[in-house]
This record gives sequence, structure tokens and C-alpha cells, in this order.
Amino acid sequence: MKRLRQEIASVMEGGQVPTRDQIKKMPYLACVIKESLRLYPPVPLNNREAVRTTILPIGGGPEGDKPMLVRKGELVVFSQYVNSRKKNIFGSDAYDFRPERWESGELESIRWAYFPFSGGPRQCLGEDFAQMEVSYTIVRILQTFSLIKLPVGEPNEPVGSERQRLTLVLLSAEGCKVEVRV
Repeated sequence: MKRLRQEIASVMEGGQVPTRDQIKKMPYLACVIKESLRLYPPVPLNNREAVRTTILPIGGGPEGDKPMLVRKGELVVFSQYVNSRKKNIFGSDAYDFRPERWESGELESIRWAYFPFSGGPRQCLGEDFAQMEVSYTIVRILQTFSLIKLPVGEPNEPVGSERQRLTLVLLSAEGCKVEVRV
């Protein structure tokens, strides 16, 4: 949180409202958001119907490393939530919140392993708006509150162990309790 606050302060003057150009000058903020979306994708499950029979190069067999037949008309379900926690893609600390992983270059070649807004012709049209909206909100919250922490007695649960509810989107089943101070 300290590094994010420092970046915001270095780009912003006082408590002014951030502009799009200012937000684009905050690379660590972008990493924080990307890591948040990795661990808590807004749409954790998605599916597609195969339009023709094909063989996927991997995904079959007990270890998921064998080819897999997908017949025309079959429904293929895929999960950003599960994929984003795979240690063979994101490292042994895949369950840890570590925004720095996005700036170090270690994920340069992950390609379709990260898809919180889907991709290709069905990519979410609202991605840019959503990214800007969450960036703006984070900046304004951190400008407004000097302290944001868990309330006394509230457990700090490891990533993925908290209770969640799945509707069209992923929700925290018990909300998010925080203590703030201006």
C-alpha cells in the first residue's frame, strides 16, 4: 500500500481529481489492478460451444498434459479463477497477492493464461472503461483515507480461502470489512 500511495502522490498534486493522463502515468497502480483481477476475476467461469471437431494440444489425461478431443457441439467450460492460480503459469507463489510479478517480465509470455476480460472477438467492450473506473476509485480512496486496515479481530484469510458466492460474477459472501481513517 505504501508504494501505491507514493506513486499516486508523485503523479498527483494535492488532492486533485485524477485525469486519464495522470492515471496512465501510474504503472504500479496498473499492476495492482492486474493482480487483483488475476486472483478475483469479475467473471470467473466462461464457456464456448465448439463449432467444429478439434483436438486441443493439452488439457487431457490425468496431468492435463495430453491432447484432448473436443467434438463439434460440445460445451467447453473454462475458468479464469482456476487458471490464475496455476503454479506452472504464475509460479510457486500463485496464491499470493504480488503485483510486482507484472512488472518484472516473468509473465511476458503467458499470452492467454490471463484473460479477466476474455479476448479475441468476444473481448469485453467495457474493459477500458472498467480499468479506468477502478483506477480512479482506488486513487480517490487512497487520497481520502490515510489509513485502511482490517478491523481488530477480523481474520486475514489467505487468498482463495475466504467464502465466496458465484452468480454471474464472483462475490465475497461476507462482504469486505475494513477500518478507515481520514
